Amino acid sequence: MGWEVDVFCQRNMRDTAPTLNYRPRVHSRSSPPSRLHHWPPTSAFARRYQRGIEHRILSDFISSRADLYVHYRRPLEYPARMGALPGSFVYDCVDDWEGFGSGDAAQVRAWEQALCERADRIWVVSRRLQEKFAIWKDKISYVPNGVDYSHFARARDMRIESDARMPDKGRPRRLIYIGALQHWFDARLVGATAARLGGWEVQLVGSCQLDQQQRAYLARGNIRLLGRRDYQELPSLLAKADVAMIPFVMNDLIRGTNPIKLYEYLAAGVPVVASPMPEVLPYVKPGVVGCADDPAHFARLVEEFATAPNPDRCQAIARKCSWEARFLPVLEEVQSTL
Repeated sequence: MGWEVDVFCQRNMRDTAPTLNYRPRVHSRSSPPSRLHHWPPTSAFARRYQRGIEHRILSDFISSRADLYVHYRRPLEYPARMGALPGSFVYDCVDDWEGFGSGDAAQVRAWEQALCERADRIWVVSRRLQEKFAIWKDKISYVPNGVDYSHFARARDMRIESDARMPDKGRPRRLIYIGALQHWFDARLVGATAARLGGWEVQLVGSCQLDQQQRAYLARGNIRLLGRRDYQELPSLLAKADVAMIPFVMNDLIRGTNPIKLYEYLAAGVPVVASPMPEVLPYVKPGVVGCADDPAHFARLVEEFATAPNPDRCQAIARKCSWEARFLPVLEEVQSTL
């Protein structure tokens, strides 16, 4: 489409950028290590530092010159300069920000409403968010999350090659979760499910910010916390998995979520068992995606999907959900108005 792209973001000091087919100009600022947020002597400093970083990123964004501005972060404020941006403005709402439980929800709501009023277009990832912003229905486009299909599809090729070279029939079956372990992660469900999957290994991949009580649910011999892994490693981890999961606590935040990991798992050819999120339910199919909210049902689906997976159907769904398929139509729509 002939676009030059500038990205304004924060980056963890240990983050590495994923390989892309293009190279945008990235204007990043380093955020403090996550452990500083959780160690009492440094937590207040880390929060102030983080807030300062977020404000500077927003200032950099507003000060840039562009034909199109896309705001996709949590609303932090609504600077007066936002109203004078020289190009078209899109508010890309990727979460129900009021549900995160940090800060003043009423203030976040007010800032978000100001963004919606200013926006020429509003993109939302879920039907629930579409309903939330119904007053601006003439501006709204439903744009679900997607997947870097070719990156994650490599997992299935790795699995086929590994099985041909050295069949691993003696290993335990593996149930995997990739993502942050935060307050929306249903540790109780995972612990109780693992108790019913005695012959399985349950792998949890991602930074863990659960409190002591939540961690206690995961203190089982067949649960392994692998910590955060690089984006480039994820296909190889999924290549060794039999089933993937999205075990989330069902609340307003999660009901408005469209989980990227659903499409990443499917692109890898791995069947998925998830909590019954509205954006996941349309994909429910035997051997592909199943939903459950109690441990017995969750464990039963895991075992069924491992016995009769359908990797072709998994990947066929994910292929239609690539980032290109998601965004090209709405970008063409925006471009026609510039």
